[in-house]
Amino acid sequence: TYANYREANLSFWRQTVLPLVNRTAKALSRWLGEGAQLRPDVDAIEALNSERERLWQRVQAADFLTLNEKRALVGYGPVDGGDALARGASQADPL
Repeated sequence: TYANYREANLSFWRQTVLPLVNRTAKALSRWLGEGAQLRPDVDAIEALNSERERLWQRVQAADFLTLNEKRALVGYGPVDGGDALARGASQADPL
């Protein structure tokens, strides 16, 4: 079925392709010398879109995390003012 194919494809990428790409990038980085680092752009891999979309949804729904914590979970750096929790209308004052 399509679901089995999708899971097999995702497994192939995660367990075969990405480890090979990471190993190759690490070897090339060592060969290039200090200061050079090659890393694959995993966000550009279409086969991993559904996995990435689920992560974004879970992170966005986690209202107990600060903006910077959410950004770190999806691979982005911090922003100024992103370390405070946003207070929504549904949040009560702490006791």
